[in-house]
Amino acid sequence: MSKMKIFIAESVTPQEFYDQDREGLVVEEIVRILGGRTVYKIVMNVTLLRKAISSASEREYEIFHLSCHGDEQGIQLTDRTDISWKELADLFQKEKTMPRALVLSSCVGGDSGIAHAFKKRRLRPSVIFGAEARGKKDVLNFPGACISWPILYTELSRRGMSPDVFKDAINKMNSVTPHQFVYRRWNEEKYLRYPPKE
Repeated sequence: MSKMKIFIAESVTPQEFYDQDREGLVVEEIVRILGGRTVYKIVMNVTLLRKAISSASEREYEIFHLSCHGDEQGIQLTDRTDISWKELADLFQKEKTMPRALVLSSCVGGDSGIAHAFKKRRLRPSVIFGAEARGKKDVLNFPGACISWPILYTELSRRGMSPDVFKDAINKMNSVTPHQFVYRRWNEEKYLRYPPKE
């Protein structure tokens, strides 16, 4: 099996930077321990996020892991710039290739809005992975991310990136945290969601 290649881009608040609450560093170390290849970059504004996306595309990273704050409308960067789901999808469209999976580690990073934003784009990830909020107390936080992402990347490292592996990882992640992780897989004309809506 080939080594995982994961590009990690993180946009934290100044206080989080000071407190060293940077889950991207945790993910980076987990990937290294698992024998994968990884790059970790702080992206404080749109220019740096665009640069990270370009670098991941040029070097053909298979997973783009974006850690930041967000809500149902999109994400927010360190400089407090709000980026809608549509704008985030647009940032990938200037590249030649798209990472196979987009992992959004943000509050409501698993919102259906990101799937809708990519649906009619030329470039789209085969997989979108993130957490939905079941309530205000269930939003993805630093401890939850540090517990959850090692489960995902351990599964992917050991077993590859098949739909069954993503589903198994979701089930394990959702059993140990209060967060509701979801996985969306492109299926010719739309993204299929797992777990399915009840």
